[in-house]
Amino acid sequence: MSLLSPLDLSRVKFRRLPDLKVCTEPCKIKDIVMMSPDSLLLSNWTKRSIQQVDSRTGSTLSEVSTKPGGPWGICMVGRELAAVAGSNKVQLVHVRGGRLTLGTVLDVKATCRGVAGSGDNVVVSYGSPPWLEVIDTDGRVLHQYQDPGAAPTFESPDFLTTSNDGFIYVADFNLHTITKLDSSLKVLKTFSDPQLRSPQGITSVGDGQLLVCSFINNSIVHVNVNSGNMTTILGGEDGIVRPRSLAYCPQQHKLFVCTEYKTDSIQVYQW
Repeated sequence: MSLLSPLDLSRVKFRRLPDLKVCTEPCKIKDIVMMSPDSLLLSNWTKRSIQQVDSRTGSTLSEVSTKPGGPWGICMVGRELAAVAGSNKVQLVHVRGGRLTLGTVLDVKATCRGVAGSGDNVVVSYGSPPWLEVIDTDGRVLHQYQDPGAAPTFESPDFLTTSNDGFIYVADFNLHTITKLDSSLKVLKTFSDPQLRSPQGITSVGDGQLLVCSFINNSIVHVNVNSGNMTTILGGEDGIVRPRSLAYCPQQHKLFVCTEYKTDSIQVYQW
């Protein structure tokens, strides 16, 4: 086991590995999440499907259709359940025995963008108007957040993540911010920095650390939520161009990045 902890990710040097080819034809991958050290879940907007792929070879292990609506955000809710954002719905997907099967459809009030697992519940973000909800897996709304005043907290809350200590982090594309909330959607803190322009995919890597796609800056940014410090760990010179989403595997020390222009593969980095 490495002596380096997630706290050291801002200082390690990632090297690029061969890309992981996950499609045989051009496609747009909206979001990506680690299902296990050996597999990834992808929301494939072009194919209107959810793919489970081998994290070492890229081969598809299982796939389910989300038609007619295209999937956006995807997250794990526990070990055997995934949630997928779509048009006026959150689609639950069972992950059992190495296969994906469609579960319950949770009807919501608008087209949702981001989803994140919060215990046994799902945090959902919406773009027009921007607001957040926490719902249970029966579709009941437990908490809701809407901006109370003239200065908006959110304009385009496209991607979410939750940390092991129960906090929720929201990346806002238009406001160039990361906002921290508690599990009942109380806003606690907002982070901004010139390195963090138009943030997209966001993932918690433990111990108060986040990795974020800075879409406009063509970079991956490390955020220390305790100090507020931000560090660019990968950039254009490393092949990062318009990053959309990412996932980190601590067991393999690998970072998987989906970009706007890599339409059939995922970029892989390792330290």
